[in-house]
Amino acid sequence: MADAAAMARIGSTGKRWGGPWYGQFHERRKFEQGAALYRDLVSRYERRPGRLGYAYHLTIDIWGELRRVEIRFSKDAARVPHVYVDGPTDSPHRFEDGSLCMWHPRDPADRRWTFNDGLVMLIGYITAHLFREAWWRETGEWPGEEATHDKTA
Repeated sequence: MADAAAMARIGSTGKRWGGPWYGQFHERRKFEQGAALYRDLVSRYERRPGRLGYAYHLTIDIWGELRRVEIRFSKDAARVPHVYVDGPTDSPHRFEDGSLCMWHPRDPADRRWTFNDGLVMLIGYITAHLFREAWWRETGEWPGEEATHDKTA
């Protein structure tokens, strides 16, 4: 017989309550709403050491160049995406690990993606960022607003 604390975490369907959103069908379905239009979108649990969490993989076309995208949500920060893309990495808006820097974390919610915006909106931010990177590589100019990358911020 399970102890009372463990039983309190189990719902009537036998599924555990709590945990990251991606482990709960209804939460994940709400987050992914509308994403079926990305036909090659696949998702999976990440169980490798150092990469525990959930990941989405898809391809985005930027000016005829197909870019493979990985969106990772770690177990420790389950609502914060880390986005990695193949292809050219030279950009003024990448973190040291190569992930995209698409907004400043302290920007107000109306100037950045938030978890409640969902997956489709996040993919839109990624697409716009990749377009800006491509434009910057061609012209040396970053189209649109940008935050400075102060290492002390």
